[in-house]
Amino acid sequence: MKKLLIAPLLLALAACSQGLDGTYSDQLGMVDYVFAPDGTVTVQMLGTSQQTTYTRQDDTLHVVVPEAGAAPLEFSIEKDGALLGPMGVRLVKVER
Repeated sequence: MKKLLIAPLLLALAACSQGLDGTYSDQLGMVDYVFAPDGTVTVQMLGTSQQTTYTRQDDTLHVVVPEAGAAPLEFSIEKDGALLGPMGVRLVKVER
């Protein structure tokens, strides 16, 4: 009986996650976005890192820019799993 209760709970928890997990990097390796399923992302660029949040709506990600009043960065999730962002920035998942 306990097993029957655990399965729906795990499915509900999975549905609540933002769905991204892992490191995505640009082609030159200048910037990394490290996504966690809890809706946080750490942006690493030029030796600095900053944590912020993101939300996912279907195939679109909105990454919050920590500056007050700044619009969120918008990324499209491509069919191959890559993220296409502002000014043609393309981030692909890397294994680390």
